[in-house]
Amino acid sequence: MQRAFMLSVSALVMTFAANASADSPPLKGAYGFTGSDACLVAPALGFNAVFVATGTAWSHSESIEGILTFNGDGTGTFKNTNVTIFVPPTPGFLPNADSRNGGASFTYTVNADGSFTVENVPGTNKGTIVTGARAGQTFTLENVPTVTGLISENGKTLTSAGLTPGVEIITYSNGDVAHRICHRSRVYIKLDDN
Repeated sequence: MQRAFMLSVSALVMTFAANASADSPPLKGAYGFTGSDACLVAPALGFNAVFVATGTAWSHSESIEGILTFNGDGTGTFKNTNVTIFVPPTPGFLPNADSRNGGASFTYTVNADGSFTVENVPGTNKGTIVTGARAGQTFTLENVPTVTGLISENGKTLTSAGLTPGVEIITYSNGDVAHRICHRSRVYIKLDDN
């Protein structure tokens, strides 16, 4: 009797786990997104192992919008436009603003608990500065930390944020290189399934 009871409980647990996994919405399709970033920039010497700037530093904030596409196979791409404000003190130049277009390829994983993670594919995060003091320059961005997100029950709304700091490296076409640590958050709304 006890054995039959244990087999019934095991079957019930396995059925529940299979249904929970099947109920996790897959990520596929295009999502429009908006968000904000704030970054601490240390251009010359970067940051030490505990994320303290080792030289002159300043900050900037950004608003961003774009389209992120999940291909349904663990890969995807995004394109975005953002406006950046560089606030004082900004050594070497006056406080200013610019706008940028960019994009990258990424890989992602959907977890059974309804969360997901995204990692940029190295060498693909590139863009162009459209307005401002660096207008016309291009840039590449490397070492963006993993982003963690949550999926709504119907899969039509997502949220994400960077949950651990990491030192990103942005390289401009004029040869300037800056190290930065950013925090960012996004809200995504599904546009279509393609």
